[in-house]
Amino acid sequence: MKADKRAFGLSLMALAASLLLPGCANSPPVAERLVDVVPGTVLVYQRKSSGSYGNFDDKVTWDHRESSWQGRPAMLASSAQAGTQVYERRTKGLVAMLGRNGQPLMSYDPPIAYRWPMKVGDSWSSQHQVTLHASGKVLPLTMNYKVEAYDKVTVPAGSFNAYLVVSTDSNGEVQRVWIAPADSLSVVKRTLDRPATHPQGAGHLEGELISRQVPPQ
Repeated sequence: MKADKRAFGLSLMALAASLLLPGCANSPPVAERLVDVVPGTVLVYQRKSSGSYGNFDDKVTWDHRESSWQGRPAMLASSAQAGTQVYERRTKGLVAMLGRNGQPLMSYDPPIAYRWPMKVGDSWSSQHQVTLHASGKVLPLTMNYKVEAYDKVTVPAGSFNAYLVVSTDSNGEVQRVWIAPADSLSVVKRTLDRPATHPQGAGHLEGELISRQVPPQ
């Protein structure tokens, strides 16, 4: 009987020890890449903004189609409300922003992109040259990123396993973006803030995905 009790006690100790071993507890997964957006995808966000982002409180619809930018394959996300964003197909990085008339407003060299693979705790910086096409000025921009969390995030469009990526640029703009790489979503929900010292002035923006339509493949 004593031997049985001793064996039982040892087994409990072994179980407790095993729970403390690295890798036994569930840890956030590593995202290898942002899955390609299917051309024809339509994403609708509820956006609310003020200050330098403009006073707005309504839906914004983004239609995705394949195209090219300066001879490179690109994905265009176009909105009647906000113009067009051009993403490089290879890195999924933001290459340019076009006005509602289709003319370039800003372009970025290299494209502004996340670093893959991605996991909670990652941090990195990147440097870019931003061309302001109206004036022809070229300005430097530094981006600093940190992946702060991984969680199931629920918005009107559904629930998504997402990473919280916080970025701060050299102008002081702070973005907090939940992204769901496996669902091809670079934005599930987000907030953006500019300080009064920002070249465009103070502003606040928030948005969340309210619907998603993916064409059959």
